[in-house]
Amino acid sequence: MTASNPTLFSLLVLLLMNMIRFNLSHAIFCPLIEKQSLLSFKDSLQDPYHQLSSWQDDVNCCKWNGVICNSLTGHVHQLDLHGLSLSGQINPSLLNLKHLTHLDLSLNNFDQAIPLFFGSLTNIEYLNLSFAGFHGKIPHNIGNLSYLYTLDLGGYSNVLYVDSLEWLWGLSELEYLSMSFADLSRAKKWLQVINTLPSLLQLHFRGCSLDYISPHLHYLNITSLTLLDLSFNNFDSMPIPTWIFLLNNLHHLHLSGNSFIGPIPTISNTTKLRHIDLSSNSLNSTIPGWLFFCIDLESVFLEFNYLHGTIPTEFTNMCKIRKLNLSFNKFQGKMSDAFGNMSECFLKSLEFLDLGVNKLSGHLTHHLGGFKNLRFLSFGSNSLSGTIPINLGKLSSLKILYLVDNNLKGNLPDSLGQLYNLEKLDINYNKLEGIVTEKHFGNLTKLKSLYAFGNQLTMKVDRNWIPPFQLERLVLGSWNLATGSHFPSWLETQKNLTFLDISSTGISGSVPSWFWKIQHLNLSHNHLHGKIPDIRGSNIGQRLYLSCNQFYGSLPRIGDTLRELDLSNNSLSGGIAHFLCDETYQTYSLEVLHLGGNLLSGKLSDCWMKWPSLTHLTIGNNQMFGSLPTSMGLLANLQFLNLYNNNFSGQIPVSMHKCTQLVKIDLADNNLGGNLPTWIGTSLVELRILILRSNSFSGEVTSEICRLRSLQILDLSNNKISGIIPRCLYNFTAMAAKRSLDSMYEYNLKLGIYNLGFAIESATIVKKGSEMEYDTILSLVTSIDLSKNNLSGDIPNELISLVELGSLNLSRNQLTGLIPDSIGEMKQMESLDLSRNSLWGRIPNSLALISGLSYLDLSYNKLTGRIPQGTQLQSFNASSYIGNNLCGPPLTRNCSNDGDQLDRQKKNEKKGGEIEWIYVLVSLGYAVGLSLVCSALVLKKRWRYAYFRFVERVWDELCVCAIVKWRRLTTAPAPTS
Repeated sequence: MTASNPTLFSLLVLLLMNMIRFNLSHAIFCPLIEKQSLLSFKDSLQDPYHQLSSWQDDVNCCKWNGVICNSLTGHVHQLDLHGLSLSGQINPSLLNLKHLTHLDLSLNNFDQAIPLFFGSLTNIEYLNLSFAGFHGKIPHNIGNLSYLYTLDLGGYSNVLYVDSLEWLWGLSELEYLSMSFADLSRAKKWLQVINTLPSLLQLHFRGCSLDYISPHLHYLNITSLTLLDLSFNNFDSMPIPTWIFLLNNLHHLHLSGNSFIGPIPTISNTTKLRHIDLSSNSLNSTIPGWLFFCIDLESVFLEFNYLHGTIPTEFTNMCKIRKLNLSFNKFQGKMSDAFGNMSECFLKSLEFLDLGVNKLSGHLTHHLGGFKNLRFLSFGSNSLSGTIPINLGKLSSLKILYLVDNNLKGNLPDSLGQLYNLEKLDINYNKLEGIVTEKHFGNLTKLKSLYAFGNQLTMKVDRNWIPPFQLERLVLGSWNLATGSHFPSWLETQKNLTFLDISSTGISGSVPSWFWKIQHLNLSHNHLHGKIPDIRGSNIGQRLYLSCNQFYGSLPRIGDTLRELDLSNNSLSGGIAHFLCDETYQTYSLEVLHLGGNLLSGKLSDCWMKWPSLTHLTIGNNQMFGSLPTSMGLLANLQFLNLYNNNFSGQIPVSMHKCTQLVKIDLADNNLGGNLPTWIGTSLVELRILILRSNSFSGEVTSEICRLRSLQILDLSNNKISGIIPRCLYNFTAMAAKRSLDSMYEYNLKLGIYNLGFAIESATIVKKGSEMEYDTILSLVTSIDLSKNNLSGDIPNELISLVELGSLNLSRNQLTGLIPDSIGEMKQMESLDLSRNSLWGRIPNSLALISGLSYLDLSYNKLTGRIPQGTQLQSFNASSYIGNNLCGPPLTRNCSNDGDQLDRQKKNEKKGGEIEWIYVLVSLGYAVGLSLVCSALVLKKRWRYAYFRFVERVWDELCVCAIVKWRRLTTAPAPTS
């Protein structure tokens, strides 16, 4: 036999053995008891999609869906039923599967507690019950499964919970542990327990309501850990524990959403990191240098912190990084310094770059066009200037480009039309100008969203142009559409539009009928005219903004799917009863209704029970009259109520105390009357703006109003209110809290101030002697106006605690007393009007310290003395001080002639003070002497008896003398003749 024959023989033997094994594997059946156990398990389940239809008695259970048997013995080895939408009860028959090592019931709908018998499946190595619908307490006996290397109990938020984690101590083989979104708040020793698991590689405790993490560990036993996820817990106001950065095998670190404070630790052994997420905390430092020694780093998420300094250039030398998110921080510096010299490997690897909402400046560098695989690029909300680089057109992989809210100027480069993968472009709120043609959109076949509001661009395309894209969202507000003032015909080719904003584009004419079907439509601030048809569309959540046009006719009837409707500042006329009381639908879903600035008339119908979802209601600047209906009290979700400048009369309905969500009430310029409702202060605790100006309200300003701690604008001027100014005004804490431009955007969103670039909420107040309207900065305005009433008494010193108050008007009342000496502490005061009262005394010197004061009127009071020296008070016109007994600049009256008189007055005051002290001392001596005599009579019994005997003897003698004298007078002899 040749040498090759043994080799050939061996190959034939191996082939024969494999064929035998293959045949055996197909011939082996699972044991009958295991098959019957699985059928019993199936019978207790509900299988709506027939995922277990293969589980039949006449079929080998090793061939059933989700069942895996051992290829030699036939015993059921794995049961994988994940994602089958199963429900029902788990049958204990699974205990008969003695050789089961793998059980996956995840992504199902079992509405029950985790069965206790799972703790008896002692051979289980893999147990996955995540998102399976289990709830309640996690049983401790799972700790009996000593062979477990994977345990996944993650699920829906706080559905599962533990009272401790000590039962994990016996799972020494555990490599993967997930309890994400289970409630672990009761497990106070969670970290000590986890530190006893030496084999642990991955720990997922995301959103587990943990509230404490030890900053130090005396002995670190989990050094094999490659993944640590503690994100979205409650470690408020704690620094990041330093021991985390000693885990030298860590590949993935997720600590987002924990409100960690302080710096990112400057020392770390985590050089093997591939993914780090510290986002949504309150970290305040620069980026530490050790991060750039993690040469395998692929993703960095540091957004939503307070990180500062310049963006390190070392990022641009990292060759494996794919995602970099530094947005919503305080980074500064020039773009060219950070990204002006990037390595080739960085340009090749990066796919996601977000630097939005920082303080970056300078120009966009042309090097940005060198990225090979970049899909997401955002520089939004910075201070970038210059032009958009032409090279951005080379980013062939780019899908999303955000340049919103910068100072970019110049033309929009037509090279952007080459971004054939671009899906979303946002250049809102810049200063771009010039012509936009078909070339700018040449290859944008995948474009779905275009946002370009707030620029000065002009669109010039052929009348028959058919765009290469099918847009879903289009915002061209403030553009010049250059269509001869008519609607662009190419818009009709966009069949998928759900969001369209062509406000302030100068278009005119009537609205095409197909526009009314668009879910979100903004045509405001144009020259459109015609009647508005009934809006009965089926688009759920439809929003229509048609303000500031020339629409006329009556109000349209609407459907029950409309969410927001703004018809303000048109020429709509007639009543609103047909609108409010339409019987087509029992209730309506409208949340925002703005009908202000029209020619509407008639009474408010009592049909507000049909509008339970209303949050914003404006009918101001119309010709409505009559009383306010009581059903307005049923608007439980109402936040903004604007009925100003009509002819409403009567009282504010008491039922409105139920509108507890109200943030703003503006009923100015009506004929409403009665006492000021006390329930405004007791029930409407969320109120921030209260304007009742120019009505006929009477009574007093009661202390209940001081419960409105969030109040920032109070205007009760031009009414018939009497009494004193409440001394509890210091409770208006919103007028004492610091406000900043940084927080204005978030605050405005909370108030509902913004809508597609136009303010939907505004307020008119009297400030600096004239009416001023505020909208976009309304959240920064603080004002108190009680002028033109019958208030008396003095100005409360407590008012001075409102140190952030911007405007105070107490003019045209009957106030007396002194101007508070410490008024200068109100540093933010811009406008102060105390004119036409009876205030007396001197102008406080501290008033000159308010550097921002730009309007002052103290005229027609009884003020005396010199106007305090200071640049501010001397800058006002003399009319600010007229009608007083004042002297000094800016008045022409010189204070030097009054010097002697003032000295004499001071001396008299001093002398008068001495006489008063003499009276005080004499009175005090008399009181002390009398008290000593009385005390002696009380304490000395013998003295008391002697005193009373003396008084009695004197009294007797006086009586005898009086009687004798009287007898002599009455018995005197008659005179002789």
